[in-house]
Amino acid sequence: MAQKGFVFRKGKSWFFKYREKATQNGQIVSKQRCAWLAFYSDRYRSKRDLADLVAEKLSSVKEADKCPVSSSSFVDYVEGTYLPFVLRTLKASTYSGYSTYWQRYLKPRVGKYALRDFTVAVVSSLLEDIAREHTLNKYTFGKIRSILSGIFTYAIGKGHFPARSESDNPARRALIPESATKPGRAKAATRDEVKAILAALSDMP
Repeated sequence: MAQKGFVFRKGKSWFFKYREKATQNGQIVSKQRCAWLAFYSDRYRSKRDLADLVAEKLSSVKEADKCPVSSSSFVDYVEGTYLPFVLRTLKASTYSGYSTYWQRYLKPRVGKYALRDFTVAVVSSLLEDIAREHTLNKYTFGKIRSILSGIFTYAIGKGHFPARSESDNPARRALIPESATKPGRAKAATRDEVKAILAALSDMP
């Protein structure tokens, strides 16, 4: 029987209780969840007014239930599933680079998310959060976004992330922060600079 959930009002907000499948200790279990729907207002005065919001939420729950692994912590998924895949299948230097970006820029900011929580807006917000703390160029932000895209491509391919196709990858259309700097141009050394460097090296013991 399809679940209907339960809508209730608390203070100035409407909430929705429902059940979803999740993984726990390697087993698929059913857990009760509670989601915020909307503020109480002239538009949302009664439960009937929330029908479209409830239907949208139930639709997303139905899609997520098809892949209960998506309820896993994003950190656990990346460290327990994706990075080991990279280590097994790609160059050691690639794994080292991914791990460095993950530890420095991503892991400190994604602890509150499950794999299924990610949307284009969430990824864009994550990149903006990184920009507030780090001054990075567009190439570096593109690399961070590319790593996230790789994680979701893998998860979609394995049926771990609720998506109909690769076009639903939440990192693909995420926006690079406007504050990102332009990559600096490589500057060739002049003839005199090369001579100075060679002279300095010749004086070394």
